[in-house]
Amino acid sequence: MTTTTTTTELRLDAVRRLFDAEIERGIETGVQLSVSYRGQVVDLAVGENGAGHPMTTGTFVPWTCSSKPLGALAFALAWESGAVDLDTPVSKVLPEFTGGGKERVRVRDVLTHTVGMADPVLAVDTGGTDLGDFAWSDIDALIWAVICDAPAGPLPGSRMVYNPVTTWYVLDRLLGALDGGQSGDSYRSMLRRLGLTATLGIDPALPADQQVTVTASADQEEGLRYMQLASALPLPGVGVWGAVRDLRVVGEVLLNKGVHQGVPLVGPATVEALTATHWPGSPDRSICDTDFPYGLGVMTQPAIFGRRTSVRTFGHAGGNTSTLLVDPLFDLVVAVYWNGRLDDVKTFARRYALVRALYDDLGLPRLPRAGRQPASPHQPE
Repeated sequence: MTTTTTTTELRLDAVRRLFDAEIERGIETGVQLSVSYRGQVVDLAVGENGAGHPMTTGTFVPWTCSSKPLGALAFALAWESGAVDLDTPVSKVLPEFTGGGKERVRVRDVLTHTVGMADPVLAVDTGGTDLGDFAWSDIDALIWAVICDAPAGPLPGSRMVYNPVTTWYVLDRLLGALDGGQSGDSYRSMLRRLGLTATLGIDPALPADQQVTVTASADQEEGLRYMQLASALPLPGVGVWGAVRDLRVVGEVLLNKGVHQGVPLVGPATVEALTATHWPGSPDRSICDTDFPYGLGVMTQPAIFGRRTSVRTFGHAGGNTSTLLVDPLFDLVVAVYWNGRLDDVKTFARRYALVRALYDDLGLPRLPRAGRQPASPHQPE
């Protein structure tokens, strides 16, 4: 187990230069970064929050899908208690989750995004009324009705279609049915257990200078609207707001085999199961935003994060603005939020650039890639 201490020894000069250059070029308005390396922690914030206020290490930012490992940990608690198993049919716990082939959906399919269902937020018909005009209880009921009315894929478990909202909404509903909780309580309970200040759903009382106003490139306006809608609601898996130093803590729990501040939260074998690859990704795809190697609530394709990462790297990305990266080989956890949504290709490039700069700052070696011999001291890579 690693004990973390806040330090100023990790200067991260290359990272700072990278962020300054990106902000100057208008790629983002600001960045928030939290790094844990061999027990040393450094938090960094640069630029501004999108509304003219400085970005600080405490500014609340949307984690979007990078929050999914939090739901995975909530499931892990129920799994270890014996309340549910990976192959438990969802309809056994949620009898209304039937029809259209949903009887064949197992908890495993939910956790690996292999249910094959449409995203309810995209399918909700509000009659032209803005969702913000509805009470959350009405939105919650509407989303659940849409999910229960939607068919599953032809054969659940046979095809991945990554779904930002539906799967984690169903997971939270299932966990709530097991312990008597309300919508979103699986996330709220985990945030409390970890002692985090992050919230499920944006706090309407939070002053504008303490949260980001999310920005986007001109070609991402539609994606930005969807992201703002989903992240503003208390939706498990997409709706967490908080500083990325809290997100880093979630990664540290996984790095430390389920231990938080010296206290076991879940067992090490369970963490190994969560972070192992359960869906390999379709062989005819390379890097795709709907079908890729996935564990139980974590992305397990190192190439998503950067070429400098080790083969054991896992984590999650979200909204083309945030990333949680855990590289066990180097005892490293990285949580980052860029206030500037980009398209998929530019998002990969930005994330790769950060990983290169950070690994250089930390003095981490360049690892040989599969199929390549390590470079000799006289051969450039």
